[in-house]
Amino acid sequence: MKNIVVISILLCILVGCSTDDAPTFFFEITPTDTVGNIPDHFVAGQADTLQVTYRRPSTCHGFDGFEINKDGTVREIAVITKVVQGRSSCTDLENDVRIAPLIIRPEEIGEIILRFFAGNDQNGNPTFMTFNVPIIE
Repeated sequence: MKNIVVISILLCILVGCSTDDAPTFFFEITPTDTVGNIPDHFVAGQADTLQVTYRRPSTCHGFDGFEINKDGTVREIAVITKVVQGRSSCTDLENDVRIAPLIIRPEEIGEIILRFFAGNDQNGNPTFMTFNVPIIE
């Protein structure tokens, strides 16, 4: 009896989900404009919330989170937006400034180097806003 219920539910899900009308999307790195609430120091094991400001490029872009690459004491951080394709109602935006909270909780005493992606230079090389913050006990 349990198998029949499970199979029925799975069939309903499969039949009800059509990929023809499902929007497609991709992820895009969006440059950081500013970073607020950076403390003079972090306390090991204690969370601090930074305010990361970025500009939403179009009405089809939505905040999806952060990509954080860790290399020793360095954290390279980028805002990730999810872009929905195939919408005829997408509009480019000039000054749609958004703020996303980023929680930082360092675990070890020392220093953390936060490098926020700020866009590409004229040669296509990535540029970063860099903050060196000590971590105390």
